[in-house]
Amino acid sequence: MARLAQTAGLTDIQQEILSTVRDFVDKEIVPVATELEHRDEYPQQIVDGLKELGLFGLMIPEEYGGLGESLLTYALCVEEIARGWMSVSGIINTHFIVAYMLKQHGTQEQKDHYLPRMAAGDIRGAFSMSEPGLGSDVSAITSKAVKDGEEYVLNGQKMWLTNGGTSSLVAVLVRSDEGHPEGTAPHKSMTTFLIEKEPGFGEVRPGLTIPGKIDKMGYKGVDTTELIMDGLRLSPDSVLGGATGRGFYQMMDGVEVGRVNVAARGCGVAQRAFELGVRYAQQRHTFGKPISPPLGRHSVLRLAALKQTLWLPLF
Repeated sequence: MARLAQTAGLTDIQQEILSTVRDFVDKEIVPVATELEHRDEYPQQIVDGLKELGLFGLMIPEEYGGLGESLLTYALCVEEIARGWMSVSGIINTHFIVAYMLKQHGTQEQKDHYLPRMAAGDIRGAFSMSEPGLGSDVSAITSKAVKDGEEYVLNGQKMWLTNGGTSSLVAVLVRSDEGHPEGTAPHKSMTTFLIEKEPGFGEVRPGLTIPGKIDKMGYKGVDTTELIMDGLRLSPDSVLGGATGRGFYQMMDGVEVGRVNVAARGCGVAQRAFELGVRYAQQRHTFGKPISPPLGRHSVLRLAALKQTLWLPLF
């Protein structure tokens, strides 16, 4: 790693984690990324490797089998992964959002039930706010949960689920008017439900369908899907935190972790573009001359100065 892309003050453990991730990226992701991107193929072998590294438990507390690392460590790992192939950083993003929401807002029973298996990578998470007709206007969602006896019945259509097919746990935001009088602000009558399902497409559990992958212009390899609930019945234990009406705040809290991921992947992509640009400039000849002369001390300093302007630390 170039000196200016390093973060000062990291612990020995953080440096060891980053070194391990960097080696994995160079050996397992960089050589196959272009081929997988063109085929729009889910990188199962890469995901299995991340699972072996324990990366799915990076920020999950040690008491639940995770590494208990910081958001900074997570951001730096995402930067390394995106340097190899940005789509892989999306595969871990929603998993960490759901794990973070459970850690911050889940009941003790929910934490004990889900977090150890999420840390091991045996359960992988997705989360769902958006719907076909509302874009980023989260307060306008129409998917709804209605209490029926001891259970909730969910109906509605959700959109743009990253990892919608490959995940086995989805945090879904729906409207729930239970206990909220008419006139309550829309964002105060929403609830997050934790939905366990089988990975794959079609009807993945009674009342829940994942129709298939949505074709995209970019962001290949990671599956993006719809989610259709038609009479999906869930127990009260599925309500994140055990109480309705808190879903909007829980989701917004989780999205903040996702935004760190997106910022870090941008840094990783820029890092790789810089590396490839320098390599190409050193090899390319035109009009009988190389477009970049051999790098002397002053050339290296100029490149370092340029890189410093391009690379912005996250924290």
